Amino acid sequence: MTANSIRYLYNSNMGIELIFCSNSSISYPTHNHVSVLTVGIVLDGSIVLTTGSKIKTCAKNQTFVICPYMPHSISAHNSYTLLSLCIDKNIAARNAADKIRNDIMSLLTSDFHAEKINHRQLLQLSNALDSNVEFSSLAAYASRHSDSQNPVISSLKRQLELYPENKFSIEEMAQNAFVSKYHFIRRFKAEVGLTPHQFQLQNRIRKAQRLMHKAETITDVALTTGFCDQSHFIKQFKKQVGLSPLTYKLSSQTIESEEMRQHNAGINFANR
Repeated sequence: MTANSIRYLYNSNMGIELIFCSNSSISYPTHNHVSVLTVGIVLDGSIVLTTGSKIKTCAKNQTFVICPYMPHSISAHNSYTLLSLCIDKNIAARNAADKIRNDIMSLLTSDFHAEKINHRQLLQLSNALDSNVEFSSLAAYASRHSDSQNPVISSLKRQLELYPENKFSIEEMAQNAFVSKYHFIRRFKAEVGLTPHQFQLQNRIRKAQRLMHKAETITDVALTTGFCDQSHFIKQFKKQVGLSPLTYKLSSQTIESEEMRQHNAGINFANR
């Protein structure tokens, strides 16, 4: 693979996305994942992972776990090869660790080139699932971090997750919370880990990723996700994802069940 090669593979049956970064030197700014649990292993090189106030260097064969809503960033001083598995938090919460582990191993061996990850590294991933992740407590964890004691912040956060393309006035939200705009931004960041603007941007880009294979043009995706300027959309997409929208589209693949394929084909036919 060439430098900064990234492959995305999403299996809708399992609710698991595999992200394989090969010889990458891309750093990712602080963000969080609102809907997935992430388990990763460094296959080569090293990364600096910051979660909250903790800074950890993950070297070859080391694993990490990132829970939903946990703010984090990745810094790269040299090239690295990294395998990340993003597991839908609802699936992780209701399924046993054994089933999740079996699904992951099945995904890696059947839909991914198994030679890119050796037996020892497979065991490392399995151990990370066994020792670091308590799947039964995920629902409670997600609940604690998805709800705020401030109902205005809870409402805004939920809207930014569901409808990030909409225009939101921070001034209006601050007035509803009976605080100044700057105090509201500080309070939101303290609870979410990002400012309202940063949180909205990342959710717009996440929505763009979901729409990329359904829309006819990049412009359609940009407009649908609330960007008035295509160049601004491309810049933000590359900052968040590490790839341009077109490169991401070519690098990603979705595996669906036959039932899901027929359902989507019906939707596409009806929308022609």
